[in-house]
Amino acid sequence: MKKRPLGQNFLVDLNAARRILELAGISPGEPVLEIGPGKGVLTGGLIERSGVLTAIEIDPRLCAELTKRFGSDPGFRLLQADALKFDYSSLGARFKVVSNLPYYAAVPILKRLVHYGARISDMTLMLQKEVADRLVAEPGSKAYGSLSVFVQYHCQVERLLEVGKSAFYPPPKVESTVIRATPLVRPKVEVNDEKMFFSIVHAAFFHKRKMLKNNLKAWEKQFDLDRNKIHLAGIDLARRGETLSLEDFAVISNVIHSANV
Repeated sequence: MKKRPLGQNFLVDLNAARRILELAGISPGEPVLEIGPGKGVLTGGLIERSGVLTAIEIDPRLCAELTKRFGSDPGFRLLQADALKFDYSSLGARFKVVSNLPYYAAVPILKRLVHYGARISDMTLMLQKEVADRLVAEPGSKAYGSLSVFVQYHCQVERLLEVGKSAFYPPPKVESTVIRATPLVRPKVEVNDEKMFFSIVHAAFFHKRKMLKNNLKAWEKQFDLDRNKIHLAGIDLARRGETLSLEDFAVISNVIHSANV
């Protein structure tokens, strides 16, 4: 991840920080991971509540500041690393994530964390409001898209708190939202081939306003796509991808998969 100083907006509102810490529901001795601690406005409270905090920060200048403030605390471990490349399995025991994610990298970091879901009890994350809206969006809504399906397939997601621009320095141009994402032991829907499932999801949203039958044309060349079987399974191919639920995508994926095994 390249250093983007202008992309950093530091949380400075202590009341907002206190509320985030409360919402995180940290138990004493519970391992916590903070990504992008920045100036450390959440860090002290995380150490106090958990006593076992690992922080990942890519900026060496911020690492120096954090080490100066918290380095003597035995419950604090700081790693200068790229959150997009870090091997989260190296942290060992299951952990909770509490972070104000950098806006410019929030989505790829979240996707990476989701892939380590078996290691994570839950994630309390502050994100750009527009991103949070996509994570909790329902079929048919403007914000609903492939990211919604991906995260909701793997996690239970809930909106916790809205945070205004004035809570940051420098103030961002966007509002922020705190969400909780809890990795699921099993996905919400059963699919026979996850890779195929998500390929279909991306195809369905490639041209969001096009009908499903048009967006899935490419699949007819690669797979035996029987439109009649999909129709008999209860899916109208005249629908648009933005109207399809996780269950609908699972039906389509499993029908196509069963015809190609």
